[in-house]
Amino acid sequence: MAAFAGKKEAAWPLTMARYERLEKLAEGINSEVFKAWDTEDNLIVAVKRLSGSGDDGFIISTLPEVMREAMCLGACSGIPSILQRRATCVAACQREANDFFIVMDYVGRLNLRGYMQRRVCRRRPFSEDEVRRIMKQLVEGVTAVHAVGVLHLDIKPENALLDDGTEDTKEKPKKGPVEDDVRGELKEDRIVYKIGGFGMSMKGRSKRQPEVTILTPYSAPELLLHSCEYDDRVDTWGLGCIMADLLSDTGVCTFDGESDIKIMAKVFGIVGTEGTKDWSGYSGVASGQKSKLPGGRGISRLRHKFPSRKLSTAGFEVRFRGQKIKA
Repeated sequence: MAAFAGKKEAAWPLTMARYERLEKLAEGINSEVFKAWDTEDNLIVAVKRLSGSGDDGFIISTLPEVMREAMCLGACSGIPSILQRRATCVAACQREANDFFIVMDYVGRLNLRGYMQRRVCRRRPFSEDEVRRIMKQLVEGVTAVHAVGVLHLDIKPENALLDDGTEDTKEKPKKGPVEDDVRGELKEDRIVYKIGGFGMSMKGRSKRQPEVTILTPYSAPELLLHSCEYDDRVDTWGLGCIMADLLSDTGVCTFDGESDIKIMAKVFGIVGTEGTKDWSGYSGVASGQKSKLPGGRGISRLRHKFPSRKLSTAGFEVRFRGQKIKA
């Protein structure tokens, strides 16, 4: 388990007194997630704290942003493959501590990124059948999210959590990090993947969507080009990137880069640029963003990256972003 340093843990307000903080599970640019014990329901839960002040080193979260995330999680209520929201503490917590809290089900402390890295360390590459099983669960989850009118907008391995049923959520654990649980053996045939990380999600569709300003190596090209014309397929792109990561057996991002320009260079260097100008949103992209696109035809090198010994013909010919392509 990675150590978290550099940020002082903020005190929780009295409104959150029923939740006993146990250990930090993860942190992002605007929030941190803790494993906690719900003293009323006698259950392990996950508590996400979003900073309302910025005094703790996190980017400030506003009330509308928190309510948008809570609303999207609420819309996904009952979807088995989605991390379920249990409670949201907004007004009272903001008055007491300038922070916001979202309480969710706890499914485990290992995410898909950690699982991939562990497999790399143990020199156990994923077989095509394993990749197919993982992607089937993730695709079904994202499809269900889209069916209730929600765009996730941050599909990546860190937001896919693993539950293999080995942790008893009704038994109160000891405080502090428990390293052995993370390194212990998983019941791999029983792993269920839960999608979380709805901090960037939004509900509803329109011809021009809000610009997505926080970009990652899993962001679709239209987002990297700062286009406001995008749809469900930006999440499908993220799924494709995860599939590429699983097949690459490196444990790192396939399209990793320090900036959106470097990420785009890797994307188009492998996927190619053919058909880019036929995209309906191309005319609306600012000229300064279009200049970031590589010149030339940009032929796809996907088959070179994933040869037949790595990925079968059936696995290579997948439906990706609404079209059947060689991917």
